[in-house]
Amino acid sequence: MNKPKVLMLGWEYPPIVNGGLGIACYGLSQALAGKTDLSFIVPKSTASPKNMHLIGLNEKQHAAHEAANEPIAYNKLIKMHQLDVELDPYQQLPKKEEKNKGGIFSKKKKSKAPAHKTSTPPPSNTPFTFDIQDLYGNDLLKNTSVYTELVIAETKDMDFDVIHCHDWMTIPAGIELKKRTGKPLVVQIHSLEYDRSGPDSNGLIFQIEKWGMEEADYVVPVSNYTGRIAFSRYGVNPKKLFTIRNGMEDIHPYKKEKPFKEPLVVFVGRMTQQKAPLQFIEIAQRVLKKKPNTRFVMAGTGNLLPETVESGAHYKTGDKIHFTGQLNRQQLFDLMAMADVYCMPSMSEPFGLTALEAVQFKVPCVISAQSGMYELLKGALFADHWNTGAFAEHIISLLSNQKLRTKCVSQATKDIEESTWEHAADRAMALYDKILH
Repeated sequence: MNKPKVLMLGWEYPPIVNGGLGIACYGLSQALAGKTDLSFIVPKSTASPKNMHLIGLNEKQHAAHEAANEPIAYNKLIKMHQLDVELDPYQQLPKKEEKNKGGIFSKKKKSKAPAHKTSTPPPSNTPFTFDIQDLYGNDLLKNTSVYTELVIAETKDMDFDVIHCHDWMTIPAGIELKKRTGKPLVVQIHSLEYDRSGPDSNGLIFQIEKWGMEEADYVVPVSNYTGRIAFSRYGVNPKKLFTIRNGMEDIHPYKKEKPFKEPLVVFVGRMTQQKAPLQFIEIAQRVLKKKPNTRFVMAGTGNLLPETVESGAHYKTGDKIHFTGQLNRQQLFDLMAMADVYCMPSMSEPFGLTALEAVQFKVPCVISAQSGMYELLKGALFADHWNTGAFAEHIISLLSNQKLRTKCVSQATKDIEESTWEHAADRAMALYDKILH
């Protein structure tokens, strides 16, 4: 049997990674590379992985008008939805001077994320290259449009059986390719605008997501939780849903000595409404009332970072809560190696890869019930994201009860035994087979 020819469209790929999306795309593509004839197109790439064709559009140059014999539908959608929307779906990357310089426990200076601006696509008869400084800057709308044009140009002579898109930035390109080639379209959802903006979300990003899921032959949520949101909030036909949970990086855990004696509670994520950093500050205050000799670390950056720092200062906990800024992978692992409890109070979390990393480091987890982890980790303690009191009580229990800690870690370790990228790839292969036969 011939290997299926799969064309993947993504937005991040290591070493150019901003968060879980890039890690997930890397893990799944590497596991699929030996099972498929895989081509993967991303905006920027410096890697040359084995067994797959990784195409970085930053190294390509095309005249867009040569690729487009008719107007691309995405441009029409943009004109219909010139709204003041949040075009920052994952996080605002820090400026160079804002990056962490003094180790993972250095204090973070207050910063203000730049305002977002919408941009119109480049003229369709203009030659251009995909030369951008970061993937989520002020010109994200323009970058998405340029990406669509260049994907069409790059694939005009390419042979493939299935189009597999990752998240909304690649949806317009996927739809356009399906329209031009008649090939089946798979849209994999790692995060939704509903997760980021809540029940009132109805802007441009929401509309692109809805459009993509309507046009897709199959929609692949990373958890049943996200699948339910796709059905209830976006109206996706449940027969089109095919859950493929993320796998995890094979980490060799270790322990690292803390620079202090107190127990350490860790938050890792973007400082945005979705990840609930302000709730974490409130959780910390509640814990400190009963266990004043506790330390907290918040790793990440985003538009709520200044407000989060100010909230901590308001409670006069400057010596108890440390802000690290964005961490690289090694710094993140060092932090997990020191942690006593991992806390994820997200308002809505499609999956939660960092929780899997915490489990590998034998760190007990307290997690939002509004997450994909709720259906996977029996060994974690859960609370509704708004219930900061319950979060605090869970953390206090884990810090006070060694038997409970051991029980949670032992069960969670068993829970993630099948959370491998090989297993995720097998699920993807089953879906391709279902589509093509």
